[in-house]
Amino acid sequence: MRTLLLDLDGTLTDPFDGISRSLDHAMAGLGLAPLTREQHRSCIGPPLQESFPLLGVPEDRIDEAIARYREYFGDRGLFENRLYDGVPEALAALRSRGLRLVVATSKPEPFAVQIVEHFGLDAYVDHVSGATLDGSVGTKAEVISLALGVLGGPDPQDVTMVGDRAHDVLGAAVHRIRCLGVRWGYAEPGELEEAGAYGVAERPADLVALLG
Repeated sequence: MRTLLLDLDGTLTDPFDGISRSLDHAMAGLGLAPLTREQHRSCIGPPLQESFPLLGVPEDRIDEAIARYREYFGDRGLFENRLYDGVPEALAALRSRGLRLVVATSKPEPFAVQIVEHFGLDAYVDHVSGATLDGSVGTKAEVISLALGVLGGPDPQDVTMVGDRAHDVLGAAVHRIRCLGVRWGYAEPGELEEAGAYGVAERPADLVALLG
């Protein structure tokens, strides 16, 4: 069976409001300067362990920053989110063509499961693999490894990653899996192509033509 690994943030849903407010809550709690919109955007996709140092959080306060982020995100931020137009229809069409759909996200798995269920995407996906809250699994390559293990170790040639950032492409490459980028997420111009995505979908409906 062909398998699609689907990124969540920036691919299936637009989490900008919830992530931005959670970041603001964390930075304020640490007494650090407010973030710009571009800094907010840069944090959508990569693990927090990678993002916070780039925002000026001292190394010895990263764990505190993550804890403060989750105070807001776990209470409200995860639902300050929206589905991209056309995503449910695209997933339904892909499922109807016999593809197995699995969410693979650097977001902690308990939060990812709640979001998938909240938006009714559990009707289309077979499993949700995400990062662990303790940070032992966090990078996209580690999340993909976890997902592949759950799936029984499918042939990489039968698996495609779908995501909106370079770390999706690079994480998939670690496992010799190709990656299709999506244009509607948070990549900078040229980011997906430079990382090695084999193609880029312009809108969710294009996934059916490119993957179905």
